[in-house]
Amino acid sequence: MDGLLNLLPLYTESVEGEHNLGQFLETCRAHQSFGELVANEIDLNHAVGVINSKLNNPDSRTEGALLLDVVITQCGTDTFTSNCVLWTQQVMRLLHGPSKVNVGPTACKVLGKLLAFSSQFPELSRQLSTTVISQLVALLCEPELLQKASITVHVLECLKTCMKYYGNPCGTVKGTIERSLLSLIDWDEMATDPSLRATWAACMAQLPSIGGSGSQGAQHRSNWIEFCVQLIDSIHGTINGMFRNIEELKTQEASSNPLKLPALQHKNPMVLLHDQQRRFINLCAALVLLLTEPFPVAKNVPIDRLLAMISRLLALNSKSLSKTARANFEQLTLASIIPDLQSSVLDVLKSLVAVCRSQLLTRATTVMNLFVQVLQWTFTPLDRRRVGVERPYGKLRSQVYRNLCLWVAASRSACGLGKCVDVLFSQLLSDILVHRDTVQLLTVNPPSNGKTTKKGKKKMDTPGVILQKDDLKANADVCQMALQCLSTILLCCGPRIKPTIHKEVQEIVLSILVEIMNGAELNTILPYNDPRCRAGLYQLLEKLVLCPSPQWPAPLNYASAVLNNGLNDPNLEVSTRCIEALASIQSILRPRGPTFNFAMEMKQLRSIQQEAPLLNGWAAKMVEPSLPTSAPSQPAPAAMSIEKPPVVAIDQLSTPPRRQIPPNSVESTVEIRQPETSPPPSKRLSLTKTNGEHDDDFLTPPMGVTTISSESPVKSARVMTRKEALKVLASAMPPQSAKEQSPNPPKTKQTKNKASPARKRPLDDSKPTVEPLQEKMETEETENGVDELDETLDDMLASFHDVPA
Repeated sequence: MDGLLNLLPLYTESVEGEHNLGQFLETCRAHQSFGELVANEIDLNHAVGVINSKLNNPDSRTEGALLLDVVITQCGTDTFTSNCVLWTQQVMRLLHGPSKVNVGPTACKVLGKLLAFSSQFPELSRQLSTTVISQLVALLCEPELLQKASITVHVLECLKTCMKYYGNPCGTVKGTIERSLLSLIDWDEMATDPSLRATWAACMAQLPSIGGSGSQGAQHRSNWIEFCVQLIDSIHGTINGMFRNIEELKTQEASSNPLKLPALQHKNPMVLLHDQQRRFINLCAALVLLLTEPFPVAKNVPIDRLLAMISRLLALNSKSLSKTARANFEQLTLASIIPDLQSSVLDVLKSLVAVCRSQLLTRATTVMNLFVQVLQWTFTPLDRRRVGVERPYGKLRSQVYRNLCLWVAASRSACGLGKCVDVLFSQLLSDILVHRDTVQLLTVNPPSNGKTTKKGKKKMDTPGVILQKDDLKANADVCQMALQCLSTILLCCGPRIKPTIHKEVQEIVLSILVEIMNGAELNTILPYNDPRCRAGLYQLLEKLVLCPSPQWPAPLNYASAVLNNGLNDPNLEVSTRCIEALASIQSILRPRGPTFNFAMEMKQLRSIQQEAPLLNGWAAKMVEPSLPTSAPSQPAPAAMSIEKPPVVAIDQLSTPPRRQIPPNSVESTVEIRQPETSPPPSKRLSLTKTNGEHDDDFLTPPMGVTTISSESPVKSARVMTRKEALKVLASAMPPQSAKEQSPNPPKTKQTKNKASPARKRPLDDSKPTVEPLQEKMETEETENGVDELDETLDDMLASFHDVPA
């Protein structure tokens, strides 16, 4: 929008306008009013003059900083390079005045932008490195600024920018920066403000890149590995302090050069334990960003040290500690904080997987066992679950599933599923089940000497209704992550998973989706009232179809009906997911060519059906609701009984019947012809065995291909033989004159039909292939002794070869 800068004096020269300056700047940011494409040179120079005058005046530096915050990102290169050093020095004055706490966030934000843009110009970088950077870093590390809760985040962001873009000049004050950062590790605000912890960890991750890089980055590389080992040893030392009274955990010796952390001294062991917990979480956050943040040179990651530290903490669990000594309050406190500690360690494992990827394949079994180990101790038995009640350790289980998705995607089929596949899938399936409390109140029969009305008797014979408080969002996060993890495993390792697991997953998924398709109320099938869980369920069904087991059929027919019904889901994201799934399985529903799959043996399928499921029948109990039963005839006290419904198999699910094609319809006469580039006759698959019997595997047409059967009333047209074709062509040719006729008597020539290498037309599958009969034809030779019709007829009748007359 042109001319918007003409309003700038109204907001900068009057007291009333200064109150609305922020709103005017938001408008300028939306219209890019200070950019080269919108503002002319005169207006832009006027705005720069207003900014400089505001910054020079101590009373109006705050307004000048607000204007500068918008101008920096929009102004051109010439304007920025000519004023950058001056602006940086003027904004630094805001951090010296008495109102530095109030204007500190704005000043730090503007300084960060100035340093980031100036690093793109070598001359500006050289000027700022020699005049500004060391003073700015010393100013930011002052306790008056760094330990003010209201501006600490902004100060750390500005400090991180200095370390990132001006690492060389910051090398002289590296010790000051490290001491200032370590002084915040036990700060109370770090535990309550996640953004503050993340910014502090990002600053810690920049410490190895400060100073000179050395020859080919050798100094940076050695700084990184040294700092990584220091962090790992500091974490081990914190674990030693927290679990010093636990005999099951061995003490890990620290290195000779750990981080110089302040000592923790508290008489109250509970306070000391919580301080150590906070320190442990902060150190893990710094280690995560140290692994994931970009670095100027290649990193030498100590994989074995990291895995040893992760395995050491994941070996403990809350249940084992709480059972050892119930009267020991210290162990109970340790048991209560273990989920938070393991959550931080899982973040370290996630960053290790993201950085190393294929380098962890030799330790795939160890990584997979770490995930399964956490899932086992956080598992809630199925008989102790209740509908609408959040299960314990749900956040930790969701984090395990999220990290497991990343690990499977990084390692694919070499993820180490081998020995723990049954345990892992039993955990996954238990989190996607629909739990049902099939409860019925059994009433007590009235005493014999009591008098009750007929209406009262009828009322007492009716089963009672139990009302209970339900959390409709309970366990939705865990279920959604478990579905996503199952989809990822099937996508990367689907054909390698046992067919019994495929069968059980299909039964659970299809039972829930068919129940939704039959119109069940969503609030009765918790947690699938959540749209994320339903979308994950449809996605899992898609992966079951696309990545099936070679020994168990994919649920293609069910998937087509269920996904079509999912298009009517009340949530638009869920219906969109069904559209994507239907589009992905179209190539299977309507193949462009014959399939390469062979029919499965029924004996093998029956053996798979007879194997015991992973959840020992609990899937059927949780998926299908049981029918109410009548009260017992004998008197009994009021009680609650949980009924066990029958097991529901895949072939028992109700799906719409397939459409039958009438024999005389148009679709029954459609012929799908074979591709033009068919193999030669010698290499074709024969439809008959050596003894002349038919092979049912080859005679069965592929799914989606319609063929003409022998019972079809449509009759194919009779093919003209060679002899008949010669007569037709001879009658159509003009008669020859007497001069053109040969004086020699005609000679008789016998010819035979030869097999043509051209493709054959599809024959009737119900009849064996019959070789065409050899015919003898008599033709008249021309004067040169060659039949003139042979060359023309061979080309015209090539498609009739190998077809019975």
